[in-house]
Amino acid sequence: MIKALILDYGNVISLTNTGAIDAALAASVGLPPEVFNNLFTAHRQDFDRGVISGEEMYSRILKEHGYEKEAEDGALLEKLVAIDLEHWSKINTAVSDWALAVQKQGFKLGILSNMPYQFLERYETTIPPFTAADYACFSCRLHLIKPEYAIYRNCLDGLGIRADEAVFFDDCQPNITAARELGIHAFLWTGLEQAQKDWQSCLG
Repeated sequence: MIKALILDYGNVISLTNTGAIDAALAASVGLPPEVFNNLFTAHRQDFDRGVISGEEMYSRILKEHGYEKEAEDGALLEKLVAIDLEHWSKINTAVSDWALAVQKQGFKLGILSNMPYQFLERYETTIPPFTAADYACFSCRLHLIKPEYAIYRNCLDGLGIRADEAVFFDDCQPNITAARELGIHAFLWTGLEQAQKDWQSCLG
């Protein structure tokens, strides 16, 4: 029996255009857009894991592209982080409303997200599914990231459910693959309409 809906945040609950982030970062500091074309590197994983700050992440990215002076500019690094995080703060209200409606039907609501602590410091209390969740599992607080199995187990334990009692949505295939290997009913997020169909298919 299905007991919980678990959602990723980025590109599921959030309305995030990563290309727009790249462009905004480049425009704000006058650097070529290609500097920011690939933000999802090992540096981002360390940021999400909670072992480095956003400023350190951007310092590393700038150094890799030969911008040594800019990489040491504290005010510039803070600006880059603020732009980055603000772009992730916009939520899809239709998805948020659906998740909360499912919870009101008696299902548990979980959040399972690779999430940096600086984002939570700014926005955690403003995102309804975060504050309403029966359990919110964020990578930075565990020093674990998807698709590592341990973070899924933490989420299941936090919700007090078995793997086969959860339905999980994420926009990254490796994260879906890992969830399925643990026995979770997991679906690649392609939009709310398809997610609602997938959710209903698990309820029988």
